Amino acid sequence: MDVNDPPSAEPSVAENVTFGDLVTLLEKIQRTHGNAKKREILAKFIQHWRDAHHNLHKGKKTTDSFYPAMRLLLPHLERERLAYGIKEHMLARLLIDVLCLGKDSADASKLMHYKAVKATQFGAGDFANIAYFVLKNRCPEKGTLTIADVNTSLDAIAVNNSSKKKELVRKNMMHLLRNLAALEQKWLIRMILKDLKIGLSQQSIFAVFHPDADEMYNVNNSLEKVCIQLHDPNLRSHEIAISVFSPFSPMLGEFGNPDKISKVMAGKQFFIETKFDGERMLLHKQKGEYKYFSRSGTDYSKYFGCTKYEGSLSQYIHNCFHEEINSCILDGEMLGYHSATKTFGSKADHYDIKARDLGEYQACYFVFDILLYNDLVLSNRPLQERVHFLKKVFQPIDGRIHISEFKIANSRDACIDALNNAIDNREEGIMVKDCESIYRPSARRGGWFKLKPEYVDGLMDQLDVLIVGGFWGIGHRGGLMSHFLCAVALPTPTGKKPSVFWSFCKVGSGYTKKELIDFNKKLADYWQPFDRKNPPSSIILASGFKEQPDAWIEPSKSCIVQVKAAEIVSSGRFKTGYTLRFPRVEKIREDKPWFECMTTEDLDDLRQKSGGKLANRLLRRKKAITQERPKVGANFQAADTSQVKQESDMLCNKEICVYNGSKECSKAELEKLIVKFGGKVVQNPDSITNFVLADKVTVRVNNLVKANSHDIVKVSWFLKCAQAFQLFPWTPQDMIHASQGTVTHFQKDFDQFGDSYTQPSTIADLKQVFNNIDQSGFPRLTSSEIADVEEEYFQDESPYGLFRFCRVYIDNKLDPLVATTQIPHSPLDLLALELRYFGASIEPILTNNVSHVIIDKGDLSRLYFFKDIRRQQTQKFHIISSQWIKDWTHPPPDLAELALPSPTPTLVWTAPWSSSHEIKAAAAAAATAAPAAAAPVA
Repeated sequence: MDVNDPPSAEPSVAENVTFGDLVTLLEKIQRTHGNAKKREILAKFIQHWRDAHHNLHKGKKTTDSFYPAMRLLLPHLERERLAYGIKEHMLARLLIDVLCLGKDSADASKLMHYKAVKATQFGAGDFANIAYFVLKNRCPEKGTLTIADVNTSLDAIAVNNSSKKKELVRKNMMHLLRNLAALEQKWLIRMILKDLKIGLSQQSIFAVFHPDADEMYNVNNSLEKVCIQLHDPNLRSHEIAISVFSPFSPMLGEFGNPDKISKVMAGKQFFIETKFDGERMLLHKQKGEYKYFSRSGTDYSKYFGCTKYEGSLSQYIHNCFHEEINSCILDGEMLGYHSATKTFGSKADHYDIKARDLGEYQACYFVFDILLYNDLVLSNRPLQERVHFLKKVFQPIDGRIHISEFKIANSRDACIDALNNAIDNREEGIMVKDCESIYRPSARRGGWFKLKPEYVDGLMDQLDVLIVGGFWGIGHRGGLMSHFLCAVALPTPTGKKPSVFWSFCKVGSGYTKKELIDFNKKLADYWQPFDRKNPPSSIILASGFKEQPDAWIEPSKSCIVQVKAAEIVSSGRFKTGYTLRFPRVEKIREDKPWFECMTTEDLDDLRQKSGGKLANRLLRRKKAITQERPKVGANFQAADTSQVKQESDMLCNKEICVYNGSKECSKAELEKLIVKFGGKVVQNPDSITNFVLADKVTVRVNNLVKANSHDIVKVSWFLKCAQAFQLFPWTPQDMIHASQGTVTHFQKDFDQFGDSYTQPSTIADLKQVFNNIDQSGFPRLTSSEIADVEEEYFQDESPYGLFRFCRVYIDNKLDPLVATTQIPHSPLDLLALELRYFGASIEPILTNNVSHVIIDKGDLSRLYFFKDIRRQQTQKFHIISSQWIKDWTHPPPDLAELALPSPTPTLVWTAPWSSSHEIKAAAAAAATAAPAAAAPVA
């Protein structure tokens, strides 16, 4: 297939839209902040496309659609259909060839070593961005290809790659590279690598195109069908057809544990099945033809058999189907069956169930659901009805095709027993399914739950391993070490620290993005590029460097992480000969020094003890606790109010329950006051009780809070009303707990911390509001986070972040290295407040953290003193006059609307800047250069 092959006869919109137009869209989306704004930009582009489609085809039936653009917006969805066989290094070689770069030139080195740790100024780990910097001065400003042209070339590359026609692949790539601008080539590279990095998810793009697009794609896994069938956004697909030989994503189970099951099911019946450790597979059958689709929609029929005469499975199960079955779609798990031992293998046994030669195993299919029975679609029927159809479809054959066994249960204890049996039998876990659940393709929240030992705290062994290597991330993790190579130590004599570590596993999950960013900052100064020709002597990898990190770290500079996994399995990719299955980080062991990590001996002991499985104990049932009901104490009994005379109607028609009293007024005295003001006292609140009074939060009060049925008001509010003979409206400060109705009322008049929108606040009110802020755990923004907010929402509109990254020492002390020797009545004291007002951090003493030193413009006698201190420090600071700060914060009236000129040398003794952006940039650079623990990074 060649790029010059003639196009199809049917005209298309893609032939009239340039690739540059699509690139302009992608650039605009990438630069825009906020998902809603990004979607709005994409929606306009799609609408223009639909308008052009209408003008081109005049309402005629056509297969032309938005698909040519959609496949470029979602290139990862073409992964199986279009295997380009092109990675970063091949692209680098092609670019070097096309641009005639010297192999030893700086630009060629940037392309070939795009992951180099020191290439951060070009965006380390992002090949497309680095390629753009190399190409931008060597390419035309505008390309000549349309979207249709680019797709034709990409199709040709995929076809020729699968046919092993490397020369034609190269020819098609050359055609693209020579006819596109540098910016267009950057995005083309991202499309080939199938990672756009525009900040819009697959679901968001589908939602903009059509409300039913995501759901339809989950059913048929065809981007082209989605774009053709849902071209009109006003036509809804209310019933999604499941049809034979059309792949779709199966229904999934969400993570669960016995407590969650008990809460969600709430006494309803559910099925408990074994969770099989194989490959999820959907079997489509029509007469004598078979199709097998994986969870991702990949067709594996050529391995298992397309007809009744071939494959590792179809030829053995064809005769088991009942005669009346013309077509069906089954959902199940493909396992390896060992006929000699009559046991089932697992993924840890290192065989590929999709291979033609399974060795001592044979393919066996465990069926647990049915979606189509002849022409009857069953997906909208409850599970308990669907499973009855299974027995009508086929007769099971041992070792070839089975129906999954299940038991009906309705309690937490049943889940615990089943999970413990799975642990005893060394199985992966169990599945719990709502009997009433319908089949929802690709859904993970449809009433199916998977329970594994690693999902339950306390059941798994946890391993303390040392991080020795890192791998650059892609997508939203680009520019970060997103995965880590972990190792165990070789044993050493007692008292000696280990010096050699063997690679053991690679871990890349278990932490949030914020935790990953913080962890990257912690280790940022210690990463070193991994040189295969000169590897570190302290870190030993498997022969052939099968898991070679992008960078390594000296063990003594690293830290231990606690890892949890399903089991230990054999692997030739790591020096230990073993690795972890499904590992994830539980926590960073700040309490353990680097040399106390697990050793190879510890690993062998654990593996032999558990047989590889890391579920080390069973889950226990909760025992019912019975105890004698206590008698009501005298302080909880009702007060004798028979002699109390009513003196007011303030609480007329109000029923009040008093839970406890205060130091000023006991429970009995409060109840007498309520009767005195015309109210009714009860000992237990019910649906007609107006509110509850309490001073202390006791167990009884906590139980009422959990019930969320009543307002619980502080005794202090009632005493204030009693003293004034007047009922005051409640405020959030008066409440121990507010019911939903009261919360809704408060939201209209108060903010989340209890500050009134309409009433003036007293000093006491403000103290309470600030106390509420502290107790709420409301996060306090760091300087870096405040700067991000200013940059995104205010930019040049607000001056209050002018000195955001500056860590300032003010020369108002006799000794800058001691915080207590203050100069009395220093003229710079007011300047300190002003600097804080404009975002600066004021440092009490002069340390390496300081980025700027401010001295009085009227007294320069200490200038050389500070210069001498600066010469002795490893991290330099700027010495600036107080007048320069005032010129920035109080510009002359005639210059108020203009950018200030650069300060003169008489005002600044280092690094003059000409704009507030340059102040921030220089301050951020100075802060970054300081020790990691001392300065935030922008």
